[in-house]
Amino acid sequence: MEATSLLKPTLHIEVAVNPRRANEVNLAQLRDEVRQWLINAFSTVQVGIDTSAELGVTRLKDIVDCVEIADYTGPPAKLGHNYYDLQSVSLDIQTYVLKQETPHNPRRTIDQTSTSSSEPQQTRILPLPNTAIKHDWNTLVYDDALPARLLRYLVRMLTLLKDPNLNPTTFNWNRLALLHGSPGSGKSTLSRALAQKLSIRLADTFPTATLVEINTNSLLSKYFGESGKLIGTAFENIFAMAQDPNTLICVVMDEVETIASSRERSTSGSECGDGLRATNQLLTALDRLRQKPNVIVLCTSNLITAIDQAFLDRVDIKQMIPSPSPAAIYDIFRSCLNELVRSSLVDVATNFANPTPAPPAPVKATKRTKTRATAAAAAAAPSSSDPWTVLESPEIPIYSEMLVRFATRPQSQGRRLWEIAQRCYGFSGRTLRRLPILGLAMYTWGGSVSLDDAVLALEKAVEQELEVKRAKRDGMEMGCE
Repeated sequence: MEATSLLKPTLHIEVAVNPRRANEVNLAQLRDEVRQWLINAFSTVQVGIDTSAELGVTRLKDIVDCVEIADYTGPPAKLGHNYYDLQSVSLDIQTYVLKQETPHNPRRTIDQTSTSSSEPQQTRILPLPNTAIKHDWNTLVYDDALPARLLRYLVRMLTLLKDPNLNPTTFNWNRLALLHGSPGSGKSTLSRALAQKLSIRLADTFPTATLVEINTNSLLSKYFGESGKLIGTAFENIFAMAQDPNTLICVVMDEVETIASSRERSTSGSECGDGLRATNQLLTALDRLRQKPNVIVLCTSNLITAIDQAFLDRVDIKQMIPSPSPAAIYDIFRSCLNELVRSSLVDVATNFANPTPAPPAPVKATKRTKTRATAAAAAAAPSSSDPWTVLESPEIPIYSEMLVRFATRPQSQGRRLWEIAQRCYGFSGRTLRRLPILGLAMYTWGGSVSLDDAVLALEKAVEQELEVKRAKRDGMEMGCE
């Protein structure tokens, strides 16, 4: 008997509405128009693509800023990596308007001698979805679609508990997730990006959403007994914000071990008892938030072993965020170099003076198939009178394409980038995203920088980073002798 999937194949489409036109638009009608346009315009689409460039002169062109094929929920695709047949899936279309970041109490004077901590020091409050974090999701590169899986878990968690027929006290669900891993693995960015995506994906359930970022270090006071009070005040404000059941409250706490440290270690050592009070207050506050099904708490930690066991017992999802694999490193470098090309900091024209033939990528579709290369290919298509024929995309290819098309071409940019990526295994995400621009600054001297030059500069920057790591390792070994 063939096993059936528990997941209904669904493509999630996110439509960014032009803020100037938001008050004029009937959102239900807009969704229907986008749905019909997608079905008429494309037979297959690829996740991660903004299709708005194909709107042409349609009415939608003046209304929407972006029509992104954001995500897919269901069994593996039959057409290949991230390609989906529109006739075989349901379309979940969500519309949203990006809000501007508005500082909380701007230019407020903080009294440095005050014994109480002011709210701007403790929290950052943003209406969601927000322009300040609109690019965070697309900068995340992990294997096995980790961000998408976490998003699906959280969406299901919130929608299940929102069911009016469910008695939530039957289940021990705290709507609490912990992302843990080594420094620089992207935990903080992922937490904010998840909050942004939740506000869009759950717009039908929660018409409004708010992000509350808690600065855990500001909740620890030098005065005995104050830390617990500061934590209690911060969560009391969150509880008050959550009184509106139609507003989703996403709480993000970085370095949660700061206020959730192990009480057993505190009592067995010589540490101040104020840490114990802080942990007790946090646990009490989290238990109270269980009453509010519209609150979700996302925490990050570099030191999960230092976290109190009672806190860990309350966590619903404990997700290890790994350091990037070589394939993920390749995609990170690829995104950085392609951004340099897009912004014209790297000139690709010189790379095509003597093009090397490459096998064409097969495309099968009865209508248009939208991919990342569509816009680049259209721009690069020569006229009948052109003396040159461009045979390659002016961008670094995706990982799977690089393996297929450039396996026997070691001097191609994609293949060279793959060699560099393999040498960088163990680097943090922060370091990886710094190296391409660092290499450009240190090893090029202005003027026209080709893509070959940019790859070579990256290679030199990586070698310098590896030398620093080797020197540090050798120093540690000498210290142990």
